[in-house]
Amino acid sequence: MRGLLSGLAAALLWFAAAADAAWFERHVVLPATYLPAPPGWVSPALRTAAALLAAGLIACAIAVKRIRPGLRVGVAALLALCASELLLRALPRREWRIEAHLGAPDPRTGWAFVPRRALDLAAPGSTRPVRYAIDARGDRAPSPEWREDPDAPTIIVAGESIAAGHGLEWNETFAAQLGEAMHAQIVDVAEGGYSTGQAWLRASDALARFTHPIALVMTVLPVQLQRNLRDDRPHLVLRGGALELAPASSVTLRLRNLLVNDLPYLSEARLQQSLALTRAILEQAAAGARSRAARPLFVVPSYGPTRPLDEHREAFIVHALLDGLPSLVVDIDPARILPFEGHPDAEGARQLAAAVAEALRK
Repeated sequence: MRGLLSGLAAALLWFAAAADAAWFERHVVLPATYLPAPPGWVSPALRTAAALLAAGLIACAIAVKRIRPGLRVGVAALLALCASELLLRALPRREWRIEAHLGAPDPRTGWAFVPRRALDLAAPGSTRPVRYAIDARGDRAPSPEWREDPDAPTIIVAGESIAAGHGLEWNETFAAQLGEAMHAQIVDVAEGGYSTGQAWLRASDALARFTHPIALVMTVLPVQLQRNLRDDRPHLVLRGGALELAPASSVTLRLRNLLVNDLPYLSEARLQQSLALTRAILEQAAAGARSRAARPLFVVPSYGPTRPLDEHREAFIVHALLDGLPSLVVDIDPARILPFEGHPDAEGARQLAAAVAEALRK
């Protein structure tokens, strides 16, 4: 017990010493959180709390030396773990994301929209309901009755909630505005919360359905680095240099999921693991699109003024994932963020669509 307490204290002291602003941004803010980014005081507050907690654990370790450990200590530790698990299961889980209302479990991607459904849903704090319609293929579309034409020139849009158009009516979405600008059929297979692997799995299915796919446009966000390592859903893994689809973990303990999947943090080893995995997925996506004579384009939405790539906070991630691949970083005015969504508003989506259309015309 004394060794365990001392080990935890050492880990907390290491965090307190290492987690400066640059470390916090590299390991927490960019790869594991989405807007809004934590305020500047969060990192110093966490470092102070870690140091104080470490001091408390050291005091406990000293006290334990005077206590003869026995069965009672083990039983107390076990009961504490059980109580933590029960508490996590008892806490209310309110889910307003459209995937929770319009989606269902999917054995390949974890979840997917249910075909031929529609729902009016407002984000928390917003009084504006948005119409979300899902077509016969389980993709977001103008209406549940909309049918894709397998022989029409088609742009496939894949990715996560920005690509799916969270908070926007269909005609306001980046996908719909891109289709209008390019005079092409749009098939939007994106869904909120998707990892890069989930997005590519849906896109690969869509590519096979069309005679003339002209482009695969996939949004790529730094926060997907954490999602790509989650094992509470089916997920792609890199084994021996090849991508394989692994099933979701059979362990359903909430405490385990909190520590393994939900903590907004990637160690340097996990960060490098995810960068390598994500790069492999994107390379496969590019090759898959080209095999169908479609042009791949990976799009990184970034909030802030227009600036060179190396002046972006996420530049090291973009270089690691996309150097040598067809990609585009689109700077969106922060004023164009929906207040209750954290996603681009209609004008921000228009900026995104215009930049992508310009890149596709070159």
